Amino acid sequence: MQFIPILLITLILSGCNTQSDLDRLFNDYTQGVANILDEEWKSAIPDSPPPLPPQRLRTLVTTEIREGLIEVLDLSVCNLLPLIAQKNSSLGKVAPPSQVLSYELRFYRTITDCLPLVLNDKNIDLAIKEKIQAIHRTKTDNLPAVLWNAFYTGEEIEQSLALNQPPIPLDQPEQSYHPALSALELFNNLTNIATLNPETLKPIDTQTLEKSYESLYTAPLGVPLLKSLLLLEASLNNVAHTIESRLERRPLCFKDMRNPKADILKSIFTQQYALKVQPYLSKVDRLASRWYRLHQSTTSHLPVPSEISDYVAQVFQRNAEISLWNRYIRARDRHTKAWQRILNQCNLMPGNHD
Repeated sequence: MQFIPILLITLILSGCNTQSDLDRLFNDYTQGVANILDEEWKSAIPDSPPPLPPQRLRTLVTTEIREGLIEVLDLSVCNLLPLIAQKNSSLGKVAPPSQVLSYELRFYRTITDCLPLVLNDKNIDLAIKEKIQAIHRTKTDNLPAVLWNAFYTGEEIEQSLALNQPPIPLDQPEQSYHPALSALELFNNLTNIATLNPETLKPIDTQTLEKSYESLYTAPLGVPLLKSLLLLEASLNNVAHTIESRLERRPLCFKDMRNPKADILKSIFTQQYALKVQPYLSKVDRLASRWYRLHQSTTSHLPVPSEISDYVAQVFQRNAEISLWNRYIRARDRHTKAWQRILNQCNLMPGNHD
């Protein structure tokens, strides 16, 4: 299904302005700190997010029902022939992941409901019962791979993780990304049920499912969020390095006594960081925390193709050492400690007497 990416078009058209606004914000901040501390200033250059691996490496193979088993499904009690006919149609053979997922969920629910009826029907041959049980087992075993393919191989995830997108804009409302996060919530809930308690798995309304996929496509959060995290990492490390270098070279204050430079530095902290940088950081932090939490939960229950394990660790798993989330957290904590150290040295920490 093709969607009209209205928000995406808006973001691309405003990409240059977005980047220049962010560059100005962080350059003003980092340069201001460097100048007052008499340290060399260099503009922070963030790393680029890793490129999404090709679809062939992201796709998991599922076990097809063996030749000869399909005919046993011609039972009125199972009512599976319409679904099978749909999948065997020309549309079904080229169906996008969302439609494949819809089919698999309906098939699984139908055969799960059918199985106890068949097993308890004395008029059905044992051989047929065993074949239907085998089909049910195959479908159950396939569920994790089916879900992985549905979530991580379609055009929606490719759009979300396309590298030609700018970071999250300064003035972009956080709420504009909530539909995409709600879609990830839906996928995560599906994964938890399918892998922990598959017998209770139920089909999802087609319109609801398609709307979730549409949200991922039209309001892509992936690369804009990752670029924002990397921009924050580079800028926060830049400031932390500047402060650390100054303190290693020469204290800013002696005997806890503030001085004019310290007062200017405190003003930069308040006017540049607290009032301008911090609101953007908080917005990105909230979005990224939820993004990583949902992907971490989802991927931890699904089989990850070994060829893309490093990519998944960086982009989807917050607990991985190499995750972009953890890189940002380390930079954030380093930045906080550097400011605490220099403000304490000048007796300018909040709560201290002026």
